[in-house]
Amino acid sequence: MKKSGFSLLEIVIAISLAVTIFIPAMNMFSTAGQAVYKTRNFSFANSVARRISQRLMVMPFEDIEEVPLPGVALCDAPDGSFFGPFFNNTASSAGLRRITQVDMPEFYDYLERYNFRYSLSVSNVSFGDGDEIKSVGILITWNETDKAMMSRLYVYVPTL
Repeated sequence: MKKSGFSLLEIVIAISLAVTIFIPAMNMFSTAGQAVYKTRNFSFANSVARRISQRLMVMPFEDIEEVPLPGVALCDAPDGSFFGPFFNNTASSAGLRRITQVDMPEFYDYLERYNFRYSLSVSNVSFGDGDEIKSVGILITWNETDKAMMSRLYVYVPTL
């Protein structure tokens, strides 16, 4: 009599082959997902630093001051900081927004989850005859998978 079906040995071999292929494939997707998060956060940090650098270029030279670490949080930023409220180039207050849980809930949650902060390291360089430059290091910090991450951008602001 001929029995059709699989033996226990065939099933064990098939499962072991499937696991051997499945685990590395899952690790690959997991690693790719982590890379996407890191890239997104670094890209966001660089865009925040560029926004601050653009604001520094139009600020009065004497108003550029150091903001020590750990820095200022981007969400619920205090008045007078770069993000409290967003800089508005128009004469009206129509575009004025704050990064609060009420005004921007999804963006606020993202910033709070990763604890995005900015700080400024300011050095004055004098060339004599009243020519001065401020070397400003813009440091954006955040937490990612229990690691402290940082992105730096340096900008040189001359007196005009």
